Amino acid sequence: MDVKTSSDGELDTRHLPDNIYASVVHSLYADAQSLLVGVLSIAVAPLVLYWKTTDNIHLVFSAFFLVFGIVRLLLAKEFEFKTNSETTREEYEKWENRYVNISSLYVGLLGFWFVAGVLRSDDPFVHLMSFSLALCYLIGVIGRNFGSDKLVSIQVLIAICLLISGLVLLNTYYHVILAGFLIPFFIAIRLMSARLRKILFDSELRAQANKVIATRFDTALENVRHGIAMFSRDGTITVANERFLTLAGLEGENIVGSDVSILNATGNIASQDEAFSARIKTYLSSRRSQKFNFQLPGGRTIEADYNSMDEGGVVVLSDITERVISEKAIKDLANFDALTKLPNRRFFISEIKRVLVKNGQLQPCAMFFIDLDKFKEVNDTLGHAVGDKLLKIVAARLNVVLKARDLICRFGGDEFVLVVPGLYDVDGCANLAEILITQLSKPIEVDHHSITIGASIGIACAPKDGKTAEDLLQYTDVALYDAKAKGRGTYTFYTEDLGENIRLRRKLEIDLRQALEENTLEVHFQPLINLKKCSITTCEALARWDHPEHGNISPEVFVKIAEESGFIEQVGEYVLRNAIVQCASWPKNVRVAVNVSAIQFYRSDVFSTVSRLLDEIGLEPGRLEIEVTETVMLTSFDDAIFTLNQLSELGVKVSLDDFGTGFSSLSYLHQLPLDKVKIDRSFIKNGISDQRSYTLLKGVVELTKNLGLTVVLEGIETEQQLRQISREIKIDEVQGFLFSRPLSAHDIRSLLGAQIEENRAIQSEN
Repeated sequence: MDVKTSSDGELDTRHLPDNIYASVVHSLYADAQSLLVGVLSIAVAPLVLYWKTTDNIHLVFSAFFLVFGIVRLLLAKEFEFKTNSETTREEYEKWENRYVNISSLYVGLLGFWFVAGVLRSDDPFVHLMSFSLALCYLIGVIGRNFGSDKLVSIQVLIAICLLISGLVLLNTYYHVILAGFLIPFFIAIRLMSARLRKILFDSELRAQANKVIATRFDTALENVRHGIAMFSRDGTITVANERFLTLAGLEGENIVGSDVSILNATGNIASQDEAFSARIKTYLSSRRSQKFNFQLPGGRTIEADYNSMDEGGVVVLSDITERVISEKAIKDLANFDALTKLPNRRFFISEIKRVLVKNGQLQPCAMFFIDLDKFKEVNDTLGHAVGDKLLKIVAARLNVVLKARDLICRFGGDEFVLVVPGLYDVDGCANLAEILITQLSKPIEVDHHSITIGASIGIACAPKDGKTAEDLLQYTDVALYDAKAKGRGTYTFYTEDLGENIRLRRKLEIDLRQALEENTLEVHFQPLINLKKCSITTCEALARWDHPEHGNISPEVFVKIAEESGFIEQVGEYVLRNAIVQCASWPKNVRVAVNVSAIQFYRSDVFSTVSRLLDEIGLEPGRLEIEVTETVMLTSFDDAIFTLNQLSELGVKVSLDDFGTGFSSLSYLHQLPLDKVKIDRSFIKNGISDQRSYTLLKGVVELTKNLGLTVVLEGIETEQQLRQISREIKIDEVQGFLFSRPLSAHDIRSLLGAQIEENRAIQSEN
């Protein structure tokens, strides 16, 4: 707490807190006994001089001293009677002024008494006694009235003027010298008063500040959510708030001053952690900080955080029950599928290794890779909400079939993986597969819909087929693919012939990684033609892989390998980077379109990658189009919408590719931040042979254009197809082999350059 000072450095009482200022005024009127002694002494002194000199002036001064003394005593009594806790600062200021006025007159009388004695008598005793009493009174001011700077200043000023005047009037060389010495004496009196006053005020202010701090500390201590206790080095409890007592099971007890062992005498801590006080004592002696948890009855979890201090230690108890529950929920989210509550892929693999791997070897077991048949049709026709409920019922049916030691997970989408320990014979596996297919093929009632799906299953066994969980997953995936190829609703065992496909895929995976590292994976570009302008507006980036042994590998093959092997993000960023680099060298009115797969959206931060590459290469965001298919929405609709909105806000164009291949595509037109819709080639693959196909295509185009979106028709391969769609259907852009096959980066630059030259020639002719 700071108090302002005057220009000469003294404390300014005008800025003192009210309570301290009140105590200063009280000090002026206090100690009536010393005041009475002083009054009687000063009143008797003139009588002594009267007896010595028989000068009646001394009787007059004696009477005045007595009257003023009585007035001061009466004023002190009145002050005591009229002041209380409700007295205002303004009233205290009036009382101070009254005291200053009366006391100043009193000092003036003393001074004039001395002057009168000098003028009316040559007796040295008279001079000495009157001078000494006046001087003694002023010295007493320091002890009695130093709290009031105003009072000390006025009294010193009056005294110095009158006493020095009296000495000068004696008209001797020595008295004048004495008068000169009085000046520093009076200054010293004032300085001593100021010093005492500062010491007093500093002490009062510190005491008040400490009281405020103590009050705030107590308030804070009792209102924090944590239990806090402090201990001295010998284990004595010096501070403990109510929250600590509650958590320690000692609510309402006064444990301050007790030994820490009282915490184990009764209550929650004692019943759950017998070593609690022993721990605190150990930490006190070792002077180390430590955290530990304990449980309260009812399942509450308390965290004890002990921190060592020079004189002991402090322990903070926190109820972390909610945090523990949240951490468990987060752990469950990390390990379990939120929809079906089954283990997810990552946790499932770790559980297989924990339960079935002994001495580094996978114990005998069978793995079933289950894929639901017709699930996509349910999602497309009845919506995701129905699809989600269907998955929950499927998970429940699978759990009914399982035994205690069996392991199951939702592998992703509509895929489930089951591991049965100890099962590895063909007949047993076949029997279980038939039971699973039968269970999953039974009609399911969801929201008044009777739904019939089915299941295809791939089977592999350890140790016959593979010795690791990863091997079995690959083998069952291959077997599942074969089961689907056979017409679904069946199961297939892994065989060596199918294994050859895995070995080839592994070889291709290694070669694909090498192609990425060596930049031998190529990016080709297929142009999109604006029909009205007859010019290239966009070039779609397409990955191409010319394998040194197997020739051109289809994107459907190597993209699937990248997705299954977990490095599709690297492939996606490779294509995106090359596409942006090439586009930066094209005419500024030509954009590049890059397809981003659903797995890229699921596994990576697409927005961060796109924004980083655009900034790094220096391409305007408006020259990049990101193409997505509706499968992106099937994985995580909300996350996909969020990312696409981020891209759109950045300025990147968003296109919906393969529109019309799924039944749910129409619902995305108003939900996604789209700029362009690419109608799938299936609409005109065999030509528009009947009025129904024509009407359907025309309606889709009109609907899309009415939403303000650019419409692209894919798969134009013949002049007949172009004439058909140009008659009445207002397509904005087209793409297909009729105009150009995908071209290398060099060839597309040449094509765009030729277009520029052609446009210049046309302009010059016009």
